[in-house]
Amino acid sequence: MSSWFHEYGWGAVAPGLFTGAYPQDAADVAALRAAGVATVVNLCRDEEYRPGARAAVTAAYAGAGVVEHRMASQDYGGLTPELLERGAATVGAALDAGQAVYVHCRAGWQRSATVAAAALVARDGLGAAAALAAVRRARPDARPLPHQVADLLAWEAGRQGA
Repeated sequence: MSSWFHEYGWGAVAPGLFTGAYPQDAADVAALRAAGVATVVNLCRDEEYRPGARAAVTAAYAGAGVVEHRMASQDYGGLTPELLERGAATVGAALDAGQAVYVHCRAGWQRSATVAAAALVARDGLGAAAALAAVRRARPDARPLPHQVADLLAWEAGRQGA
């Protein structure tokens, strides 16, 4: 297991829904697969990976039968309503199909926690504040930035107004 994946960690925030740091090698992917993860939502940009890590992880996913959905977003950046909706829909579809899902960003604290909360809003009917609280209870290191929380709240309001 890579030192990054081990140090920043990962874990369940709801039944079948995991969040955390980005996998860096085949051992990290094997740990996810051993936990039953079949679908990954990747919020990282390619430049966030160290040289060679992205290719190693892509190959490991293919070998393990893990489907990856890329939703590249800026580290420390905002999350568009489209990205939150797409992330929530992807997570929900995988969970509804009986697949465990891993949502990750670089450290697993900000973007991934926000998208996991969006999935709880869309699939489980929680309010955004309650969804974030649920994620934080399960993963105390989850710390979406204030503007990411604002993005989640605005996305939720837009869904309610639609």
